[in-house]
Amino acid sequence: MGVPLVGRRRQREALTPQATDWGCGNISKRICSVCGSGRSPINHQQRKQAQKPTANHNQYSLGALLSRGIATQGFVHARLLQYVRKELDLPRWGNMQLDQIKTVEVERWLLATEAANGTQAKIKCVMSALFSHAVRWEFCGHNPISSGIPVGSGGKRGPSTGVRVSSKRRRSPLKLTAEQVALVLTELEFRDQLLVFLDAGLGTRRGELGALRWMDCDFNNRAFDIQHSYYWRRGGHLIDTKSEASAQSLPMHPGLKDGLLEWRSQSLYNQPEDFVFASERLKGRKPLDLAAVLKKKIQPAFNRIGITGVGWHTFRHTVGTMLAEMGEHQLTIRDYLRHSNLHVTNKYLQATSKTKRLAHDKLVDAFLPAGLLPKSNLVQ
Repeated sequence: MGVPLVGRRRQREALTPQATDWGCGNISKRICSVCGSGRSPINHQQRKQAQKPTANHNQYSLGALLSRGIATQGFVHARLLQYVRKELDLPRWGNMQLDQIKTVEVERWLLATEAANGTQAKIKCVMSALFSHAVRWEFCGHNPISSGIPVGSGGKRGPSTGVRVSSKRRRSPLKLTAEQVALVLTELEFRDQLLVFLDAGLGTRRGELGALRWMDCDFNNRAFDIQHSYYWRRGGHLIDTKSEASAQSLPMHPGLKDGLLEWRSQSLYNQPEDFVFASERLKGRKPLDLAAVLKKKIQPAFNRIGITGVGWHTFRHTVGTMLAEMGEHQLTIRDYLRHSNLHVTNKYLQATSKTKRLAHDKLVDAFLPAGLLPKSNLVQ
């Protein structure tokens, strides 16, 4: 990608037209000498932080960093970068020189978009990571997206001077009841019944459900081995799970086992390396397009019973809430949903009205066993 390697000969060879067209040709030899290893000595970084920005910063643009993908090397996850590439308004920001991008302008642009708060926060994080990369290699003098933690502050962040956007949800995610899931199963055909049954029973992510293969189903030990996720964009391919904690096994209920064995007997693609829900139109090379199945089959079924706004992630939130209602320990719910920490798990838990009413009754009865307030002696 035009990133120079260690050594003077490599430095000269790296300064090709392909590298100079996005501004790498004028990078100093000192920067080039450490690019190849991806890291630099601590003393070198400290000297670099103390230097003033060079005069040729205006040769670099945000679009150059994004299009070349140099920030993906340990800074931004490639999947997130591809997602934000679609959301980022390249005609407006991509062609601007890095030193011309201002904090308030980026904030106004994000707030003016119709994207969800979480999407705005992700775009901000990616732009901040791009600028952090640019500052580290002296492509620009500061990061206008994030205030960061100043050097020598002892870890204290200080006043916020970066882009301010909220990641708070605009509405609470939908949770289903067991009765609603059971009712919608009667509205679906067998394949779609099994999809809903699996997702409502396991709480898997959509990509993990699509990536499920017969070799991942251990019918003897009644367990699922979740090791991959499917990425439908860019031609579609298997990728690793979202995190290390996500690559874990899940139990297989006898009802799920029977349903899967019945589906395997009906499916044209039942070899160990085949997808459990393979696409017949694509001759089993790829799994079903679950987004299309949701839109054409599952959402209409929920609409017929009066429920709107159901997505694949709705079942994951439902699993977390139902496990909490059943009194399962928080650590059990975390491991079942395969979250990396409890902070994420807490976002999936929400008490139902019935549970809150029971808790309310217990609390009031503790204060007033008789259930009645004592009569007041005050004259009204």
